[in-house]
Amino acid sequence: MNIINAYGNEPGNDKSVLFLCKSPFGRFLYNLTLFLQIPKIMGFYLRTPFSKTLIGGFVKKNNIDMSAFAGRKFKSFNDFFTRKDFSRKVEGEKDLLISPSDSFLSVYKIEDNSTFCIKGFDYSLKDFFGTDEFSSNYSGGDCLVFRLCANDYHRYCYIDCGSLEKNHFIKGTLYSVQPVCCRTFKVYTKNRRSWTILKTQNFGDVAQIEVGAFSVGGIVNHHEDYCFKKGEEKGYFDLHGSTIVLLFEKDKIVLDEKIKNSTLDGKEYRVLYGSRIGKKL
Repeated sequence: MNIINAYGNEPGNDKSVLFLCKSPFGRFLYNLTLFLQIPKIMGFYLRTPFSKTLIGGFVKKNNIDMSAFAGRKFKSFNDFFTRKDFSRKVEGEKDLLISPSDSFLSVYKIEDNSTFCIKGFDYSLKDFFGTDEFSSNYSGGDCLVFRLCANDYHRYCYIDCGSLEKNHFIKGTLYSVQPVCCRTFKVYTKNRRSWTILKTQNFGDVAQIEVGAFSVGGIVNHHEDYCFKKGEEKGYFDLHGSTIVLLFEKDKIVLDEKIKNSTLDGKEYRVLYGSRIGKKL
């Protein structure tokens, strides 16, 4: 599925977010909401039993398939949002690259000066890591951005077998990751995020950055100092859409032709948790 990203016409832009991002007064209100920590208050409510009444409307609005959860009773909206789906499958062949999550995938080249452009903004690797320590490792490599939407499964998996050491958490704000917001704010480096280096068996040292988003942006990673298996759950997002960024070293991966062709000029391609997107180069 090829998704065209034309400003203001992208899929996943709520009317309220368009207002908050495209007008000066809207941007003022957006920043005021974040300053007053309204998302934190919302998060408290969405973790209470009273929030269960919101589930039905959310499922209907976002056309979420709940067949895998028939008969399950959720304790709160957050319990529903972070639900675990045991029916998920992954492409198991070792040299195949898989998507870590349900998402819209966009692809960018990392320039030799360790910068790249996403949604009209120039980013440097230092912006992501908060340090220059790893910047040179990924020059000339590939940046894959997986943007999760409200109707997506908000758990994510490891893309290969390997090991990791520490998760690095960087405090930040909680802008939406809807397309119009990504074109208005430098979301990927302003937002709360967590990053780690995955020492994979087939794709080299892969940097994975989870980016939190409005309303709460909780990022829960299960492991540190750990040896993981391909397709094993790495973690999940708490409450609302989020993003995963994968950085690959030069000449480590080759994406499938349909994905390369469908992600030209900032376009997005729909991918699913554990689905094939490329292979080892």
